[in-house]
Amino acid sequence: MIEPLLSALRERPAFASLAAADLQPLPATGTSHGHVVLPGSLLARLAYAHEGDPTAAARLAAQAEAFRHLASAGRTPRLHDVIAPRPGLPGGALIVDRIDGRVPRVPAELAAMADTLVRLHALPLPSASSPIPRQADPFLATLALTEHNAARFLDQAVPDPIARAEIVDELGLLRAMDLGRRQQPLTVALADTHPGNFIVDRSGIAWFVDLEKVHVGSPAIDLAHATLATSTLWHPDVDAVLSAADVRGFYTLYLEKVGPWQAAALEPWLMPMRRLTWLRTTLFMARWRVQTLAPRDPTDLLQWSDAGLMPAMKAHIDATIDRCLRPDTIRSIRAEWMT
Repeated sequence: MIEPLLSALRERPAFASLAAADLQPLPATGTSHGHVVLPGSLLARLAYAHEGDPTAAARLAAQAEAFRHLASAGRTPRLHDVIAPRPGLPGGALIVDRIDGRVPRVPAELAAMADTLVRLHALPLPSASSPIPRQADPFLATLALTEHNAARFLDQAVPDPIARAEIVDELGLLRAMDLGRRQQPLTVALADTHPGNFIVDRSGIAWFVDLEKVHVGSPAIDLAHATLATSTLWHPDVDAVLSAADVRGFYTLYLEKVGPWQAAALEPWLMPMRRLTWLRTTLFMARWRVQTLAPRDPTDLLQWSDAGLMPAMKAHIDATIDRCLRPDTIRSIRAEWMT
């Protein structure tokens, strides 16, 4: 992707004299993007897509608008340019600020993550005409996605009957809650808030850097995804399991910062959406396992691939998925709400 990126950048006056040596690819640790360091403290986010993917341009436009919309909070990189999908760059690319820092140390820097979530969730909602997706009912939308992935991938990804039964049981319990069509607070939501998607700078600010899945939805999902074991184990430089006290402290701090009115409206949804987020992530792992192990299907432009990952990251993800799909791990996570 370097040559197509360089060619696209040279079309812009600011990068007309750029040389190949000026582009520094970062280790491939993301499942959806590659990253290339550019001069001037900039970063190219190369969106992964298969050649000919008809949805790539719309996804890139939504992500670009997310960067624009969230910029005023001062907790996400600024967007500088958009490179539309083209041959060799089928997903296109965004040129954004490069944030100098590292992933959060958890639990020590959970407070910084909570502060960032408070600021981003407080932003005004995008207009109805915005390309940023909107969930009218986050519970039903997330449950439907989870059930879809369960139907397609659960049996293949989770051969252990005990683990599979635990997941099916949790799906049934959530379905029986019948929480659809009940009003819950809607905010700008980030969706993919595992700690590896934050970068802590020298001043201690936790920047949220992966805006691919920003939408209007439930802030409770963001809180859950920041602290569940299925999330905190995902990035090799985080690779931790939080204690119950750590999780309570994170939620308490967030609720204190958003104020009593927002906290009261959100609290009834915290546990249902936490349970649903665990299922959503677990079935994401199931889909990842099945689709990355399967031969490339040229008719499926949305098939996931791990071909771009560096070997060490691929091995870490495989081991994490193995761990998260084990019966003992599933039971330890569910014990939070089943006891």
